Amino acid sequence: MEQALRLHRHQPGSLVAQAKYLHQRTGGLISSLSHIIRAAAIYAIVEGSEQITRDLLDVIVVDHATESASPKPPRSRQTSR
Repeated sequence: MEQALRLHRHQPGSLVAQAKYLHQRTGGLISSLSHIIRAAAIYAIVEGSEQITRDLLDVIVVDHATESASPKPPRSRQTSR
């Protein structure tokens, strides 16, 4: 999938380095992986960065089923007075 990207500043191997993160974000679903990479590539072209980074991947919303199945970071507890 990474080899098909035609982004001028994309570093080869950077998506492979994010494999664990991408698997967690997509629930291991190839359709969700394809969506997040495609959306990130489009965003990278539009914004002019021409590269996919972890920060960019963080802002891409995956399909609802995958997002709702992903583990959420624990929320801090607020003490009531």
